[in-house]
Amino acid sequence: MAEENEITSDKKHRIIHWNPDAGHEQVSRRWTWKRVLGWTVGGFFGLLFAAGIAIRAAKLVLGPDVFRPRAQQAAGAPNAADASSAFISQAKAEQAHELASKSLLELRRMPQDHPVQLQQLIVMQKTFDDGEALLASHEYARAFVVFDALSRDMDAFGKNVKIKGEVKQAYDAILLRMKDLEIARDLAPGSLEAAYEAASAGRQLVNDGNFTGAKKVFDRGSAELKKAEQALSDYVRENLLQGQKALAKGQREEARKAFQAALEKAAGNEQALQGLKRSENIDRVYALIRQGENLEKQGQFAQAAESYQKAFALDGFSAVAQEGQARAARLEKETKFATAKTAADAAFKAKDWAKVVTEAENALRVYPQKPEVQAMLKSARENAHKEAVQKALAKGYAYENQHQWKEARDAYNETLRLEPEQADAKEGYIRTGAVIRALLQYEKYVENAEQLANKNEFQAAIRMFNNAMAVKPAYLVNSDRVQQLHALLMSQNQPVEVTFRSDGKTWVQISNFRMLGQIESVSVKILPGDYEVIGRRKGYRDVQMLLQVRNGTPPPVVTVMCQVASGKI
Repeated sequence: MAEENEITSDKKHRIIHWNPDAGHEQVSRRWTWKRVLGWTVGGFFGLLFAAGIAIRAAKLVLGPDVFRPRAQQAAGAPNAADASSAFISQAKAEQAHELASKSLLELRRMPQDHPVQLQQLIVMQKTFDDGEALLASHEYARAFVVFDALSRDMDAFGKNVKIKGEVKQAYDAILLRMKDLEIARDLAPGSLEAAYEAASAGRQLVNDGNFTGAKKVFDRGSAELKKAEQALSDYVRENLLQGQKALAKGQREEARKAFQAALEKAAGNEQALQGLKRSENIDRVYALIRQGENLEKQGQFAQAAESYQKAFALDGFSAVAQEGQARAARLEKETKFATAKTAADAAFKAKDWAKVVTEAENALRVYPQKPEVQAMLKSARENAHKEAVQKALAKGYAYENQHQWKEARDAYNETLRLEPEQADAKEGYIRTGAVIRALLQYEKYVENAEQLANKNEFQAAIRMFNNAMAVKPAYLVNSDRVQQLHALLMSQNQPVEVTFRSDGKTWVQISNFRMLGQIESVSVKILPGDYEVIGRRKGYRDVQMLLQVRNGTPPPVVTVMCQVASGKI
């Protein structure tokens, strides 16, 4: 397993030969003490030069601070960024010292639970002490260089310490995700292996204290896991999509296979579980939906809505069934409304207000808030009311013209119920009522006159008959019954001469008509009727007799005498 370490990776060193022409020199001459001394001195300086080159090469590869501590590095050549180290002021050096001191204090407060970090902190503490020594020796330029470099190192150290927690979480997360994504190994070949290698390499960097490098390695491992996660998500999504397509076509087995495949890689996936449950009845649901669509095309919206409703009852997640039911129900309502509205419009043109009211009410049962139908219904009711008033009033007039007074009064009363303030109806109601009362009075008078005539009270009967004629409406023609009564009363309205005789001692009186006195014989003209004749004489019992006077019969002779003494029986 490969390990990656950007900071501690091994470096290959180039071997630099001091004498590049070695092996090409001419045959050496004979050794002398001068030559030995020359080679010795030359070899010593050559070794020094070769060592200098090797050290410089190591500095270029591993960094300029690989061989020297910070204090010694500060003794080297001045930094070009600072222009000339000779011009570094005391204030600048002390400011750098103060910043480095604060940073070092913050680093000491951080948890140092890693040996590499602890060793780095010790080195930085020693470098800080070296800088303070230079500052105390008034070597401000060198002290500034030490503190400035130390500040940069402490910044990097602080970042490394702070990222440690993230690295630990990243390591735990990558291990956990690897376990969860083991099911996707066959879907993303190589991704899990690469993630495992990254976890191992990152763990080694953590052990070395290189948390920044470990974070990069873990991020690379997370990227590999994301590939596996994406492959797993794509697989599940594709099977869910295939299952949904199969459901839409009513393909029961295809839908079941697709959702089961999704559940194999995503156990407990709600959409797959839902789809698997829906697939149990999807063939019946599909057939009902097709039936509803055909019924819709035929305009049988109520039946279509019923089919969709049955489909939705089998599959409560079928948007097609739900939408179809709503659409068919809406079309059914719209059809009912349109039919009723069309009929109402036609009836309005024909001024059939009753039908307008009926059809408009039917339309409003479907859509109660249609303003045009509400206006039509209001107008139809007003017209129907006006027409009903006119019809009832006209009916009253017609009955009145036919002398059907009771029917006329009922018609006027109907008019007033429709419109209480209708003036003509009020007048008609009063008029017909008066006529009806007159007719009733007339009939009563005639009946009384008949009763009196039957009792031979002709004068009273005549008076009653005259009362009847007084209240009789002018249009009314006497019936045969009334005419016969009138003839009878007229025949009995001529006086009849009646002769009364007495002894001259008896007082003779016609009750309620005339006192005749003590007469012997007298003739009196009396209107036909029944009269009571009374005779009185002192000391004698009264004489009472009934006198019937009639035209057409011989006039009677009435003798009235009191002959029985009052004491005798």
